[in-house]
Amino acid sequence: MKLTGKPELVNIIKNRIKEKGSISFKEFMDIALYYPELGYYTSDKSKIGGYGDFFTSSELDPVFGQLLAKQFAEIFKKLNTDNFQIVEIGAGKGYLAYDILSTLKDEYPNVFEKTTYFIIEKSPYHIKLQKELLKDFKNVAWKQDIIDFEDNSIEGVIFSNELFDAFPVDVIRKKNGQIYQIFITLDENDNVIEIEKPASQEITEYLNQLKINLPEGMTTEVNLDAKDYIMKIAEKLKKGYIITIDYGYPSKELYKPYRMKGTLLCYHKHKYSENFYENVGLQDITSHVNFSALSYYGKLKDLETVGFTDQAHFLTNLGLLEIFETLQEIGDYRSYERMNRLKTLVIPKGMGEKFKVLVQAKNVENPLVKGLEIMPPQTDRYKLW
Repeated sequence: MKLTGKPELVNIIKNRIKEKGSISFKEFMDIALYYPELGYYTSDKSKIGGYGDFFTSSELDPVFGQLLAKQFAEIFKKLNTDNFQIVEIGAGKGYLAYDILSTLKDEYPNVFEKTTYFIIEKSPYHIKLQKELLKDFKNVAWKQDIIDFEDNSIEGVIFSNELFDAFPVDVIRKKNGQIYQIFITLDENDNVIEIEKPASQEITEYLNQLKINLPEGMTTEVNLDAKDYIMKIAEKLKKGYIITIDYGYPSKELYKPYRMKGTLLCYHKHKYSENFYENVGLQDITSHVNFSALSYYGKLKDLETVGFTDQAHFLTNLGLLEIFETLQEIGDYRSYERMNRLKTLVIPKGMGEKFKVLVQAKNVENPLVKGLEIMPPQTDRYKLW
């Protein structure tokens, strides 16, 4: 199989392989997604929405941001601080930030006045879009990374929507009872060849710490960067919450035998494939998040897991049904059109069940929040341990 995609990026990957002999799948994925100016996420290309490769919840309707603002207002009241900080990691085009800030300004002015909204964004393309969209809000600031904050400096909420699924991952395989790591190399005709090497110590420690026992023959992913990043985030939080919205499962569900090929997928123009080596730099590559790992490694940094639910329950708890009722009462064409969009956020087997919400807290008394009021049935899909 040939590497195809952006010629310059493909050549960078080939040269890296020739220089080292082989590179891990994680290194390949990192270059494909994040190489400066050429990677999928770092290039000037529309990725989200109708002209992009996928939709996010914030693209569908402002209600997603409106309900998150309602949750943040409750958190503000719990923390009782005059220096409330909302930190969004990876803000895309900025629509979600706009909806949250607009709602706080209109419906919770006392919260808005005491809030600084930070956006952590590495993409120059997205920063430009965000700054244009949010130019009327004077309480917005940008940072390159969470490490730019001092330790124990944030009082408020740190949240992300579809962040961890885009982290580069190691691909691993269990074969004859042993765990191997997938590397890629090139043959004499420049075809991509996958090879197996004994898994690194960090990977085996990860599997042991989370008590993951893979079925024989399974090929799947390990997201070590997510483990490291949740601990970095926790170190920056002095008092408040970390809310992670993404698609994925706990370990018990993620590594079941019917997922023998893992969860890695590519998205290009709203179509998915399992060919990671085509459209390099032009297609998204994602994997499901292991929420048990975020909970476990967060706990090592004093994060308490408050609750784990799905997007449907989270948004419904925050008042989505009341919005449906209001639209139904209006009953015009636009209202019904909007209702159809809102259904996408909560329908089973769609975004409502696919997307999960993990709420963690630090130094908060009685940390339960409204978004966790009613929880889904506690099957393996929701049992973190």
